[in-house]
Amino acid sequence: MRRPRSSDDAHGTPLLALSELALLGVHLAVVLGFGRLYRDWSYLSTLTTFVVSATALSVITRRLRLRVPLVIVIAVGGGVLAATWLLFPSTTHLGLPTRATLDAAHDALEVSRARFDKVAAPAPVLPGFQLMAGVALWWAVWFADWAAFRLRTTVEAVTPAAVLFVFGALLGSGRYQIASAVAFTATVLLFVSAHRALRAQLDHLWLTTSPVAGPRAVLRAGVTLALVGVLLGAAVGTRLPGAQAEPMVRWRNQSGSGGDRTTVSPIVDLRKRLVDQSNAELFTVRTSHRSYQRLTALDRFDGQLWSSGGQFSPASTQLASTSPDSSGGQRITQKIRIRSLAAIWAPAAFEAVSVVKSSKPLRWDDESATLIVDRSQPTSDGLTYTVVSDSPELDPGTLDRARGADPRAIAEHYEQLPASFPAVAARTARSVTAEATTRYRKALALQNWFRANFTYSLDVPPGHSDDALVSFLKSRAGYCEQFAGAYAAMARSLGIPARVAVGFTPGDADPDDPTLYRVRGRHAHAWPELWFTGIGWVPFEPTPGRGIPGATSYTGIPEEQDQTRPQINIVTTTTTTTTLPGATTAVPATTTPANRSPLSSTPASGSDGSGPGPGTALVLLVAAVAIWLATVLLAPIVVRRRGPRHGAGAIGRAWHHVGTSVRWQTGLVQAPSETPREFALRAARPLGPLAVPVAELAALVTRSTWDPTGPRPADDRRATELARDLRHQVDQGQSWLVRLRRRLSWREAFDRPRPTTVGLTPAS
Repeated sequence: MRRPRSSDDAHGTPLLALSELALLGVHLAVVLGFGRLYRDWSYLSTLTTFVVSATALSVITRRLRLRVPLVIVIAVGGGVLAATWLLFPSTTHLGLPTRATLDAAHDALEVSRARFDKVAAPAPVLPGFQLMAGVALWWAVWFADWAAFRLRTTVEAVTPAAVLFVFGALLGSGRYQIASAVAFTATVLLFVSAHRALRAQLDHLWLTTSPVAGPRAVLRAGVTLALVGVLLGAAVGTRLPGAQAEPMVRWRNQSGSGGDRTTVSPIVDLRKRLVDQSNAELFTVRTSHRSYQRLTALDRFDGQLWSSGGQFSPASTQLASTSPDSSGGQRITQKIRIRSLAAIWAPAAFEAVSVVKSSKPLRWDDESATLIVDRSQPTSDGLTYTVVSDSPELDPGTLDRARGADPRAIAEHYEQLPASFPAVAARTARSVTAEATTRYRKALALQNWFRANFTYSLDVPPGHSDDALVSFLKSRAGYCEQFAGAYAAMARSLGIPARVAVGFTPGDADPDDPTLYRVRGRHAHAWPELWFTGIGWVPFEPTPGRGIPGATSYTGIPEEQDQTRPQINIVTTTTTTTTLPGATTAVPATTTPANRSPLSSTPASGSDGSGPGPGTALVLLVAAVAIWLATVLLAPIVVRRRGPRHGAGAIGRAWHHVGTSVRWQTGLVQAPSETPREFALRAARPLGPLAVPVAELAALVTRSTWDPTGPRPADDRRATELARDLRHQVDQGQSWLVRLRRRLSWREAFDRPRPTTVGLTPAS
């Protein structure tokens, strides 16, 4: 009788290794396909590590033949550790997850859940999105390994990966469509071919005279057909009639007109620009007046996210405005060239009143005073345009006298707060402004309280949700996102209409051309805007180390922005005074880090979804090396304790060890169709003097296998002695480097005795 073998019986064979690598390739192709979902490639290292780690653990547990309960524990525990080390490393204690890890994961998932239906691909790389994708990939890998190499099913093994790939294709952007489809299809076909060949080898579906040629033929044919199909699909498929036709069902509105256009809130990218793109030049501005370069205003706060939803129409030469007449102010003309903003917005000084010319069509929302590119353009990169803005000249007296009732539409919309808004924030706002009698004095008191009692730091997680607001008020450290979001929300709690503006500080003036400003990632900024009846929206600056150009008269803050000086955190103290009509108000001393560069901070790796930092990478490398060493050193012990799976006792073990020694000595491996005697004859010439004990042991194996009375005790002892002597002689003839390689060999660690005959059951 012939017994079908499991894939465990074939460990160490080339077809098994090829199948495992092909299955790994399938899941890596899914990771590459996720590039259609994300805005940049910073997600890649994290998700790749998830896949590679899961594959390594599943292969190790299967080859060690660990019991199912232990495998489940390893799978769950490994997934938890992988997510912790890759996404929330700063929350661990001695490398293990803590309550802070659970809280961080919960917050990340909540933020991602709130933003899932608000953003469209390509989306930012957020920790919550990375966590969900990483967990899905982790379990897809484990299920695939179980289905492919334990249940020996092919289609079921790639089903979870196919579901994830289709998910990414449905929700992803139009980028990399052909490349991702080709990569996924090619790896799936390669796996199917390798796995079918492996099954043919294990089941002995071919004649015993050619047990290797048959599976290899399956593999060659499958790989050839896969390559031909993929190449034809990529080269011809896109040119077939109807390939570029409109879809029968338009589930995503991407037309040039009509419908909504959803994009990620620009405040999400602030920390990433400040850190990862600190020195990247995003755009240039030619102007004779310094000003903040404003992208848009965020008017909605749901307790998790500041966002906006404008109604845009084609931008004409004259732009409509909802602000009161700002005559008497300063007119600013800007010629802007966008290089790599990677967003739909077109920055301009506040408030834009006309677009003189533009290289691409623009659209305008007068409510938020926002310019964006037309629907036909995915981003504003490459755009050049000239925009004119009016900047009113404000003074403390004018602002202090602005006491009229707010328009109903302004009050209802810009004073809204979620029911979950923290009471401690509202109490703090009332306490800080208790002595202020006008809106302007309250706005100034709140601004100066932040600047006097808080410090600028990038060493905090991003976010401005209700929980993040409470944490910010406790830690009293953050960057512009927290300052602007907290200020606007607390102003609303006082009954002051407020919103968050997002954009950039003026930028660096070119040394050879003072009218040309180069705006870089480190200039990304957010600030609050408050409504004053009869005046309109007025910006304030609660962030230490930042100051609005031309606003010193009413904010009391001199112009200031990131200067990228040496990374030294020097604390300086400055005192400013603001004179109001009829009174002199002393502003408290402001303690700020002087000339602090965002590059000097050390944010927690992975907290913003940008992938593991150097420290995490080192930990993962050390862990990988430790796992490898533990596996190759402990596996032989486990194998010896479990003993051989197939009869022949001591003689079978001896022949197996001799075969290993012969392989290291000559490179020869016994073919599945060879008897021990045939293999000994084939290896005689390369072995030289060692051929004699190998031939004697082959004879013992043959006799013990086919003798009806079974193996004799004397034969067992002789086989053990022959194997020990032969191994010793081989070891003596090898260099220390070869012996070390042999000791650390993965194949040596997992190799174990196999049947010595093919297609027949030995006599009992």
